Amino acid sequence: MKFGAAPRKTWYASANLGGRFNKLNTRLNRLLILEHVWTQLVGNKSKFWVLQAVQNDTLYVKVKVAVAKNELIARRQQLVGELNKHFSQPWISRIEIQ
Repeated sequence: MKFGAAPRKTWYASANLGGRFNKLNTRLNRLLILEHVWTQLVGNKSKFWVLQAVQNDTLYVKVKVAVAKNELIARRQQLVGELNKHFSQPWISRIEIQ
């Protein structure tokens, strides 16, 4: 920076970034919210049900124990409804188990 020049604008939150980062900002925020809500919904089962990826509208979950897989199959639709409550538009339409 040159002497007498105006200082560069500093930012303190991702919302202050320029327009080119807004799509990335939105995606990251959605993933952070998803991760937090998932651990709150499933509780201590989160060590058996690990989030792997989100592609389009499908949430991919890796199951470490076969018994936990049966419970996830039973709760799949309930979890989809609970997850979508936390987003402005429904984002997850199904859970795929790996």
